[in-house]
Amino acid sequence: MMRWLRSSLPARAGLAVILIAVLALASSLSAGLIAWFSQGDAAAINTAGSVRMETYHLTWKLAAGVAPAEIAAITDSLQTRLYSQSLKAVLEDGPSTDLQISYGQIQQRWNEDLRPALERGDASSFQAIAPPFVEQLNQFVSLLQRQSEEKQSWQQVIQGLALFTTLIVLLLGLYELQYGVVTPLKELVDATQRFRRGDFQVRVNHQSQDELGQLAMSFNAMAGTIEESHRTLESQVQQKTVNLQQANAALELLYQSSRNLATRLANAEGLDDLIRRFQQRLPGLRLSLCLQGQSQAPAKQLLALHGANIREVCASTDCATCQKHHEAKPQTFSISNQGSELGELKAHFVDGHPTKAWETQLIQALANLIGTSLSLKRQREQDHRLLLLDERTIIARELHDSLAQALSYMKLQVSRMQTLIRRGEPVETLATVTAELREGLNNAYRQLRELLTTFRLQINDAGLVQELKDTAEEFSRRGEFQVHLHVDALAFQLSASEQIHILQITREALSNCLRHAHAQNAWLQLRQVGETVRLSIEDDGRGFSGNVDQREHHGLNIMDERARSLRGQLQIVSRTPQGTCVQLEFHPEFLGQHTEGSVT
Repeated sequence: MMRWLRSSLPARAGLAVILIAVLALASSLSAGLIAWFSQGDAAAINTAGSVRMETYHLTWKLAAGVAPAEIAAITDSLQTRLYSQSLKAVLEDGPSTDLQISYGQIQQRWNEDLRPALERGDASSFQAIAPPFVEQLNQFVSLLQRQSEEKQSWQQVIQGLALFTTLIVLLLGLYELQYGVVTPLKELVDATQRFRRGDFQVRVNHQSQDELGQLAMSFNAMAGTIEESHRTLESQVQQKTVNLQQANAALELLYQSSRNLATRLANAEGLDDLIRRFQQRLPGLRLSLCLQGQSQAPAKQLLALHGANIREVCASTDCATCQKHHEAKPQTFSISNQGSELGELKAHFVDGHPTKAWETQLIQALANLIGTSLSLKRQREQDHRLLLLDERTIIARELHDSLAQALSYMKLQVSRMQTLIRRGEPVETLATVTAELREGLNNAYRQLRELLTTFRLQINDAGLVQELKDTAEEFSRRGEFQVHLHVDALAFQLSASEQIHILQITREALSNCLRHAHAQNAWLQLRQVGETVRLSIEDDGRGFSGNVDQREHHGLNIMDERARSLRGQLQIVSRTPQGTCVQLEFHPEFLGQHTEGSVT
């Protein structure tokens, strides 16, 4: 029972309420019972007092000598009061020896002394006996009063005890409420507020077996669990933060390396430095890059890079016995690009832990980057070889179409001159052939200079627009005409080959204008018409008429060849009212296959 009361706060509160209710009910019932038992006491006291008054009345009447009938009536009234039910009811309430003895003595004195004296008419005897009788009545009344006061005292004692007990229960209840409910609740509220503010170390010190004690224990257990979870989460967050920092550093390294590899070709030194810096971003990581020279057939010898300025040339069969991977089995990542196997990247950690998912992804990204850089290097080398072959083909074609033809013409002239000398032709005829040879040599020399200028020409970082401006200024200085330049801002970028061809055609056209046109003005325009680029060079010179001797205007053939290289059309027409217009139209390589577009 006590264990149940200690473990249940509502049980204690209910018990206190029940005790207060029982005390209040007991006090009320006792007051009612005592009042019910005391309801005849006043009547008994009054009756005893009336008997005493009747005795005095008889004494007075006897002394006055009243009629016997009146004395008899008063006597009957006194006797009736003496034996009244109110006095008998008081005697029946309970055993009271003194009160019963006193009442018996009063009845005995009345029956043996006073009533016989009245019946004899002996007034003097009655008057002599009456004072002791009255004294007995006074004692009887005192006993009745004492009995009534005792009943009231019992009622006061019962009510006092009930009130005192109620006060004790209330004090105990207030104490229990203060120290068992209010104080723990305040402590719990304060702890929850501190916990909400982030103080996960707060605990409730209240200990009991009741509901609040269990609540405090539950709160402490919850706070401990959350604190431990928070510490675990903080540790995980810190670990994740470290991992993210390492991953970000590795990604930044990959990004910077991709930019560097995009601008310069990959070599052993650069790859070794890349591996070394990547290993610094992931502490404990060890990498080995094994490269093979040929992508079609397995190589017998491999170049191994370890990111420590240590290069090894070893056989492909030595990988299984390599001491650098003896302690832990490495994870192998293939170095390939577009189906071509370029080598392998082997990775392991010093502490032997297996690579995590994000670490595997980063290492795989490094392997892909190395494969892309090596493939890009080989592609650039292939493109470079193709460019060299193309450039040599162009040089051969230019020499064949210009200088070779001029030299062939002069060879024929020399053979003709030798024949004329053998025939003994006159000096005038020989002078004519000599003049033709001189003219041929001059043309060959001029063509050689033009070819040298063409081969040395290049587009600098300023771009095509600046080169066109420099060309216009150059020919304006060299000739007696003014070159007016107008260039549109193109919506796309021309390739280097396209820029070279445009610049060469421009120089050739302005060179012809300088040598033959005798113009005062020339207009150079580069415009975009829809998806077509249009180049036009116009002058206000004398123009041309009739057939054109290809030997004297070899530059026209060169311009036509360049137009065909651009897959464009070159037109040379007379300008109104005078002059010549050279116009080139082509579809740029950047736009791919030609599609119909709007002209703006």
